[in-house]
Amino acid sequence: GCGKSTLARQLTLIEAPTQGELFINDEGTTGYSRKALKDLRTEIQMVFQNPYGSLNPRHTIAYQLTEPLDIHTNLSKEEKRDKINEMMRNVGLRPEHAGRFPHMFSGGQRQRIALARAMMLNPKIVVADEPTSALDVSIQAQVLNLFMDLQDEYRTAYVFISHNLSVVRHVADDV
Repeated sequence: GCGKSTLARQLTLIEAPTQGELFINDEGTTGYSRKALKDLRTEIQMVFQNPYGSLNPRHTIAYQLTEPLDIHTNLSKEEKRDKINEMMRNVGLRPEHAGRFPHMFSGGQRQRIALARAMMLNPKIVVADEPTSALDVSIQAQVLNLFMDLQDEYRTAYVFISHNLSVVRHVADDV
């Protein structure tokens, strides 16, 4: 009720602010052209609270991981396949499961898939809106450690939204 998710959608350029201005890289985003906004979207990605709701049940995981690459890159089919396989391994999933559908995975696995999709373009910033709230405690720890490992590997900054102060304490450099 205080606007955390709305702010997250604005930071990721899903929604435009109704008042004020959003600055990214010391530039206001209001005057950006469509192409500039598209380019900026490659640098800022989002992981939603409910991975099942953010994944399309009608498409395979491979399709959903390929989609950002199709929109924002000129990679060949083989390069895309290699990138998907690498990212599946990086998030702790088997690449041969990329042909499966979201309902075939557990909640923790779906959140790993959502994180993989967000990381496909090597963004500078990932906005994570309550990414562990729907997971049980043991899986939360695994997913949080995965977030931190990927942050180290890809040098990505997180805007991590959570009500759980122990989670915030675990992942945050600044609050």
